[in-house]
Amino acid sequence: MLKGTLYCALDITAGKIAAAAAVVRSNNALSDIVCSSGPSAGIKDGRVAQMGELSESVSRVLKELSGQTGRKIKSLYACLISPHIKTNHSRGAIPISERSHKIITSGDVARVNKQAYSLGLNIQEEVLHQAAQGYTIDNHNRVLNPEGLYGHKLEVDLLLITAMNTDAQNIISAVERAGYRAQGLVLSAYATGLAVVPDADKDKGCVLIDIGFDTTQLLIYKDGMVRAFEVFGRGSSHITETLSKELKLPADLAETVKISYGKAFSQPVSSETEVLIKKDGAYLPIKQKEVCAVIERELDELFSEIKKRLEAYQKALGLPVGIIASGKIAVLDGFLESLERHFNLPVRLAKIDPSVYPRPGDLAYATAIGALRYAVSQSPRIELLRLSSYGNAFQKVAHKTKEIYQEYF
Repeated sequence: MLKGTLYCALDITAGKIAAAAAVVRSNNALSDIVCSSGPSAGIKDGRVAQMGELSESVSRVLKELSGQTGRKIKSLYACLISPHIKTNHSRGAIPISERSHKIITSGDVARVNKQAYSLGLNIQEEVLHQAAQGYTIDNHNRVLNPEGLYGHKLEVDLLLITAMNTDAQNIISAVERAGYRAQGLVLSAYATGLAVVPDADKDKGCVLIDIGFDTTQLLIYKDGMVRAFEVFGRGSSHITETLSKELKLPADLAETVKISYGKAFSQPVSSETEVLIKKDGAYLPIKQKEVCAVIERELDELFSEIKKRLEAYQKALGLPVGIIASGKIAVLDGFLESLERHFNLPVRLAKIDPSVYPRPGDLAYATAIGALRYAVSQSPRIELLRLSSYGNAFQKVAHKTKEIYQEYF
């Protein structure tokens, strides 16, 4: 039985459901991570299509996970991916002082962020994440952190990542129907980034390309924050579907052929090389080059779509670290070389921090483990030497008094 505060996260895709649970120690570090997974049902084109089927799939995976932890799981964070996730830059501005220059405080930053957040809200959307892209003081001085600086006026450029309310509520309802409480939602790629992208790379500038079952997500980092998000309606399942159609194979057999014999390049493969596959009780020879040609063509189309949107960010931000590739298909022979050829950037395979997860090369649970880290970041920290409610109130009054003094003196 795992002892300590238990956190749980759920990664739901059309292909499978992956779940992870861990306990959190006093330093907020994850330990004793356990994982489980199973097939998913009720998801189509990145959205919930059959609530009952999805709830049953969630229930099966979480029951297995609960058995591994030896504890009853009550609540969790769920990952969300949808073709209708969008980004929006919302801008807010507030006066700091009408009389003289005033030191900008954390309260001022919170107020301008709140204003931009409110202005960017849409009644049909739910905000998943927000990231301040920078602040402008008195219309000319642009900084990443304005606290402690002097100014009359403070503006912010706030990046909002939103999902359709219906998509978010359907995931929450599926979890609740399975008998659990959804504490919150996290963007799937955002969670993956928390597991596989080091903070130093986020500071320098990099791109996470996460190729999932039926979508591909792109996150761009610079100065330690998310700068942009893009989603593409192509994933590994589209390659499988094309193989199934062109080679006249069942979908499950096409998936096996893709993983076992596929390469991202067809040129090095001899046109004479054949592989034997078992179909309808008989062994059927197929040309390996034909398999690789389909994969190469599908990846070329996906990478071309990504490149069109990435070029502007690459020019503006530089992205010296390059591309970090995640997803089951990223381990395919020649995949990383193909990425490098298309984008002319350094490329490496994503890897979970080995100090966090004992099998860092297994990316199947990267998103769920990243969601665990997100869950911990959203929970209030417990302070052992906490002041009484009177002390807390006194602190607030003292802080406000200090702000008033800074404004007028």
